[in-house]
Parts: sequence; structure tokens; C-alpha cells
Amino acid sequence: MKRFEVTQDREFEVGGEVFRWVFPYWEDIADVFDADDTDETDSTNGEVKVTVRSTLQDFITRIELFIDPEFNDGVKRWRELTLRKKDPVPHSQYAQIYQWLLEVTSRPTPTLPSSLSEDGQPPIAVTSKGGSS
Repeated sequence: MKRFEVTQDREFEVGGEVFRWVFPYWEDIADVFDADDTDETDSTNGEVKVTVRSTLQDFITRIELFIDPEFNDGVKRWRELTLRKKDPVPHSQYAQIYQWLLEVTSRPTPTLPSSLSEDGQPPIAVTSKGGSS
């Protein structure tokens, strides 16, 4: 039997605030990815209207999907942090945080070895003894 191990370190700090991240509910993150595949167009001229403001707001909203709302009022604190004018979060960090959250929640989870290998033998641990040639 394979056992999937979930990452244990689930906290990150930004702007002096510590947040705990969670895996977003699959439909919520699917909606985000699906929205990426559709263009929002300006009805007056048919062009895609993307602004710096809309892009940053999109990152802020998407990050919220990953924040554990039960850990110290995480979502409330996140919203307050993003509105902070004194000592604000640098705008470039929103993209970095979102990219990092996607990476940690999208990478394959390590599996624990089965109790017996396919041939019925205990699994063999492979180790490295340092030193390279």
C-alpha cells in the first residue's frame, strides 16, 4: 500500500505576519486555472484589458485561497496586510508568494515505501555517503 505524505511545514511569513497555508479545495483552484484559459475582454473594442491594479488584485485574491482561515484569523489578517499603507508588502512579493504557493501545493507528494516490495522483499534504502568523484 502506498501512503502519501503531506508536507508538514505549512507556514510562511510576509510583512511581519505568519500565515499557515492549506491545499485549496480542488474546485476553487480549478476555477482559477480555468479563468486563466479564458480572456476577459473589454466590450468596447474586444481587447484584453489587463492593468497592474487588476493583476496585483488577482494575486492577492488567489493567495487567499491558500491561507488557512482557522489559523489566527488568517484570511482577515491577510486582507488587512494587503491594505496596509504603512510598511506595505512590496508589490513584487505578491507574485512571488503566489508562485511559491503553487509550487509547494502542486509538486508530487513523497510516498512512503510499501511494507514489501513487488517481489515480496522489504524495500531497500538507498543512501549517499557524501563525497563526489
